[in-house]
Amino acid sequence: MNKLLSLAACGALAATLAPALAQSPALKLTTAVPACTMPAGRPLPDTYYARPKHGKALAWPAAVTRAQGIAGGEGYERYDGSGIRDWFQFTRTDLDNDGTCDWFVTMSAPDSSGGDHDTLNTLYLGRPQGWLRIGAPVRPGDVDMLGSGRSEAGQQDFLFGEGLATIHDAAARVNYFVTSFDTRDTQQSIRPGYRIFTWDAQKKTLRLLDKWQPGSPGAQVYAYFKSHGARSSDEAAKDGLTKFDPQVEALELSQFCQPGATDEGGGPVSQPLLAHCPK
Repeated sequence: MNKLLSLAACGALAATLAPALAQSPALKLTTAVPACTMPAGRPLPDTYYARPKHGKALAWPAAVTRAQGIAGGEGYERYDGSGIRDWFQFTRTDLDNDGTCDWFVTMSAPDSSGGDHDTLNTLYLGRPQGWLRIGAPVRPGDVDMLGSGRSEAGQQDFLFGEGLATIHDAAARVNYFVTSFDTRDTQQSIRPGYRIFTWDAQKKTLRLLDKWQPGSPGAQVYAYFKSHGARSSDEAAKDGLTKFDPQVEALELSQFCQPGATDEGGGPVSQPLLAHCPK
């Protein structure tokens, strides 16, 4: 009998400890992100230096310096005769935690003159031999734009967000990235709210983390972001930080807390997220 009680007590203790043991170790998070070193060669990938045949499209890369944290400008005309042009933003950061600078590219494809747009992201890793491109397939020699090659078919794998900001784990020397889709972005209705990423060394791309799972790295980074912000590459940002906007989270909860809602993959909304829904 005592043995049975003892076994039962052990089982209860194990059940109590399981959630705590499942939690990830505490991260040593900071907005003091270590500086990266730019690789040798031109600041941007070679395809961005092709001179425009007419107008000023893609004339801006010639003026980009190796010291810039953010660079960008207009691309080609979206619809012939419309005057509506693609827009590119390069955000410099260390994506793969090797100390060498990389580029996170956001390409905005306007749908109309009203400001609505779609997005394509591309990653460029800094290497001694030049920039290593990780992105949707475009035609050889083209810049990273929707409508080139098979970029639209590959878009779903390269939708990380806009406005990348960084939080650093000083213990593991790993960067985490906070981003979201703009209010006029067609992707926002599918992927609302802030998104937390880190580098996946096996898959060689950014991996989306679950920011709602208690104790997880994603949840720790998200909580830190809410309290302290994240390091922006935009020197014009106040205090050099991107600050938490509660309206971005409110939009996410209002959408995913609806009866019958599904996550961005079409599956059921996670229970940890539902636990944050208004009662």
